[in-house]
Amino acid sequence: MSNKSRHKNRNQNDAGSQFGNGSEDHDSIRNKRSLGELRKANKTKERSPDVTGKLRLQRHTLQAIIRDFKEADGEEVICNIAGWKNQDHAGPYLTVEISPRYTPHEQRTPKASVFDDMF
Repeated sequence: MSNKSRHKNRNQNDAGSQFGNGSEDHDSIRNKRSLGELRKANKTKERSPDVTGKLRLQRHTLQAIIRDFKEADGEEVICNIAGWKNQDHAGPYLTVEISPRYTPHEQRTPKASVFDDMF
């Protein structure tokens, strides 16, 4: 195994253990949620954020958001964000998840088909 592969595997395992998903197999890694955490920030100015953190954005989440941008043909898309209160040895924090906005399939605009001109 190359150093790059070991590093990639170690990072995946670290992410899983931090967010409670350490026993995932390769098939479910593709469906990992884009999770992050927010912790209380040390405010140095009045306008400093109250909480800061990091997000582990999964490729499939980003691809879905990019697809939404292309379909919307605009400057912004709406994504879902959710949060859960947690506590660990370092103190309280919020686990956050970002995901593409859910749109029921019936409401999506159908893509043009080569058959549209025929019928």
